[in-house]
Amino acid sequence: MKPAQSAYPAYLILALGILVLTWSTVLGSSLPAKLADLGGLHKTNKITATWLSNSHQPEAASFSLEKMRQLAQYDLRDNDLAYAMEASTSAVYQKNQSQAQVLGVNDRYDQFHQINLRSGCFLTSGQENQQVAVIDEDLARALFQNCNVVGLEIELYGRKFKIVGVAGNDCSLIGTLTDKGYGTVYIPVKKLLELEADSRITSLELETKDAGTTGRNAAVLETALASIGQDPANYKIIDYNVAGLLMEQENLLRNFVAGAVAIVIIFGLLRRKIRVIYHCCRLRLRDKYWSEMIKGDAARLVLGMAEVLALVAVMLLLWKLIRFTLYIPPENIPDELIDVSFWADLIKNGIQAGLQSAGYVAPPGEVQLNVLNTIQNWNLFLNIFLGWPLFLLGLYQIKLLGKKLLKVEVFCVVFMLAVLSLGTILLWIIKMPPVIETGEVLLVFSSIFLTVVTKKGQGTHLLKSWYFCMDRNVPN
Repeated sequence: MKPAQSAYPAYLILALGILVLTWSTVLGSSLPAKLADLGGLHKTNKITATWLSNSHQPEAASFSLEKMRQLAQYDLRDNDLAYAMEASTSAVYQKNQSQAQVLGVNDRYDQFHQINLRSGCFLTSGQENQQVAVIDEDLARALFQNCNVVGLEIELYGRKFKIVGVAGNDCSLIGTLTDKGYGTVYIPVKKLLELEADSRITSLELETKDAGTTGRNAAVLETALASIGQDPANYKIIDYNVAGLLMEQENLLRNFVAGAVAIVIIFGLLRRKIRVIYHCCRLRLRDKYWSEMIKGDAARLVLGMAEVLALVAVMLLLWKLIRFTLYIPPENIPDELIDVSFWADLIKNGIQAGLQSAGYVAPPGEVQLNVLNTIQNWNLFLNIFLGWPLFLLGLYQIKLLGKKLLKVEVFCVVFMLAVLSLGTILLWIIKMPPVIETGEVLLVFSSIFLTVVTKKGQGTHLLKSWYFCMDRNVPN
């Protein structure tokens, strides 16, 4: 006699599928919220321009302090504006020395970034000509072995800088992935320009008034750059309103896939139920008139139609939850789909942009955005191409083993709730915003539950048990 096959491998595959589907939902909702947190007071309501500082770009294309002041006082006076430059040197306190990233910034920089001051204050406009510094916790511990250092002095480029504030470290997943391995010190940009003769202001950040996707923000910034004699083509411009929208759109696409699975399954059940009602009515009408059938089976007909309407209502509700307007950047939309020259130019521009970016050093905010986008892209890819295949494969294996529906349903529900709870705890551990959207969780739960019911063949059994056809065959 052939020994019974163990069900553990099938349950393991099923569990892995549910784990990927649930965790990707929890993590995906957290990433856009983290992007907003990293943007400081202005969150994603900002646009940035960073000089493409490679060998192909003239140094005259970088920003000068005078041009930044012109923008702040005249061309962009109605918008909050921050600018920065980056260097690297050794920070010294007595006999202690540590490598440090030096950011020369203006007093508005903390409005565009998550600084998390632990003590003291950030740089002010009145300190533009003073040798003051804000250091982060990493540098404070490396030089002083503690963070109670406001009022003390460190040495940069052979000069003394008074510490006026201590910034907290980003201990989240994103902070860990973007950690350079040494501390950061913020000093007035004017002082860094004096100390680093070859340095340039390389990036500016502008508060945006328009949260839409019309390109108005980029037009405002490009006009401002032209007003100070700079060619916008020499800068990498990123509208964080659009960046946040594209990141959120991947969550909507993931929800769409889960909801589409549930809708297709419900549509299959609806089609079967309508065919059963139709089939049974035809059988009744062979030996009865319409009035006799309605009189004798009125309650059953009403209940049957109520079930049909309920299924339709669930489908409409799911469609309302998952529908969204797909956003594609206007520059990537051709006037005609078969316009070969448009696609050729698009590829050519992409290659040229890659060549122009060779040697380009992204500022800290853009590095964080790139890490978030990479995680979000992989999160969506794994959800669609790993989570769903594993879940369906595990379910198929369990079906072959003939396990009871109730046992599989209980396993799926309990495991999903466990992953949801553990996922929330894990987000808290890696310091990511725990954003749990009820609609998203319901979509995943409904798609998993309905798939289990139908794949186990119980949808047909439910129809067979319908009182209309207790003594009839269910149509295929």
